Amino acid sequence: GHDIGHSDDGVVTQLYFLMNILGLKSIVFAAVFLFAKDLEKEYMKSEEVLRSILPPAILKRIKRGEFPIVDHVHGVSILFADLVGFTKASADLHPNFLVGLFLNDLFHAFDEIVYKHGLEKIKTIGDAYMVVGGLNHGQSLSIEKEESADHHYPNCNQQRRKSTKNRHHCERIMLLALDMFQELKRINAKYKLDFELRVGVHIGPVVAGVLGRKRFTYDVWGDSVNTASRMESNGIPGSIHMSSDMYDLVGNMHQHFDFHSCGTKVIKGKGEMTTFIAKPLSSIRSDFLAI
Repeated sequence: GHDIGHSDDGVVTQLYFLMNILGLKSIVFAAVFLFAKDLEKEYMKSEEVLRSILPPAILKRIKRGEFPIVDHVHGVSILFADLVGFTKASADLHPNFLVGLFLNDLFHAFDEIVYKHGLEKIKTIGDAYMVVGGLNHGQSLSIEKEESADHHYPNCNQQRRKSTKNRHHCERIMLLALDMFQELKRINAKYKLDFELRVGVHIGPVVAGVLGRKRFTYDVWGDSVNTASRMESNGIPGSIHMSSDMYDLVGNMHQHFDFHSCGTKVIKGKGEMTTFIAKPLSSIRSDFLAI
């Protein structure tokens, strides 16, 4: 009987020990599971933030270990838009009203219509807003295949295709500008303000990519960017100022704009340039325009 008692005590001890181990394992498993769920949530949040900063195709390339990213892209349309009188108004109006409400509403509206037109917002610089068209991150492979198929008639097919492609995104840039004028009019009325928009556009080659390690963003560089910026700063409020290269591609959009030549003028940092002004036709409502 004495041995049996000891044996029972041993079994109880082993069961108690086993239950403790199982309990500990359950606790560890539950903790790891919860930690994994939290980790997944944080990962999804960071992915969302990255997707709002970088184009999806660029994000994929970075994840594959490609860094820095430097792409030479030909035929990119560039738009700069600037609020006339904003700097003066910032001295007179409360920043919570001017920036926190008005400018936030305006840029949010601009973001929506940029997406609608299939274009790409690059950045805001103070009260200026920059957009590009024709980068086609996700279509580079198919474009290369098309171009390689044109090797029999390189001077004909490729040139025609590039011209058509360029005209398409240049026209979308112009229609975006129309919508930007309309959105400013609407938001001006909402806040009882009377800002005007000055827009400059150009088309040309750029270098596009992501550089650096801290607070990096997708950006574009090159002389074409400087030219578009000069078009804006030398423009007229309520109109679109453009280079002759841009005019050659969009100068037939008479149903939307009244075009006239500015002749040859000296542009700072560029020398003499022939430029054009496109004035939106006020009788056309931008929300009924079709590309």
